Amino acid sequence: MTGSREVITGGDFRRMVSGAYSEFLLEYENINQQAGAGTLPGTQILRTMGAAVMPLTEAKDDSIGSLSRRIATGAVFGARGNAGVVLAQMFRGISAGLIGKYDATGSEFGKAFQYGILYAQRAMPKEEPEQPFITVAKAVAKGAYHAVRQGNPISEILDKA
Repeated sequence: MTGSREVITGGDFRRMVSGAYSEFLLEYENINQQAGAGTLPGTQILRTMGAAVMPLTEAKDDSIGSLSRRIATGAVFGARGNAGVVLAQMFRGISAGLIGKYDATGSEFGKAFQYGILYAQRAMPKEEPEQPFITVAKAVAKGAYHAVRQGNPISEILDKA
């Protein structure tokens, strides 16, 4: 984050996604053991996250829009299982919200996250129950939305999320 105008940079976003992948490495087996979660959703998410972070190793551009597009493309082409497809669509929606941006304010990032939720919801048939992944994403978005509305700094917005 830079100076007095708080923004999320491409480097910040890169660290967020890489950090999320690291956390999934530690927790995917616990997710697999959750009752009613389907067939190995933790493994599906882990493999999809792995495909999403691979393009970051070669990325030279540091704009958040460009990095989010690379992450989304990697996730879509590397999606594994239903949970992986939902995650890939989430990244695709986030990318659509960040396209053309070098940095993003907390409000812009929150809107991009809401796009991600919409894209993920569209990936699921209407007659199926909502995926736990989408339910959690909605809760994160709601916490972030309220923090943005209160004018909190980005660090607090991420905490609330």
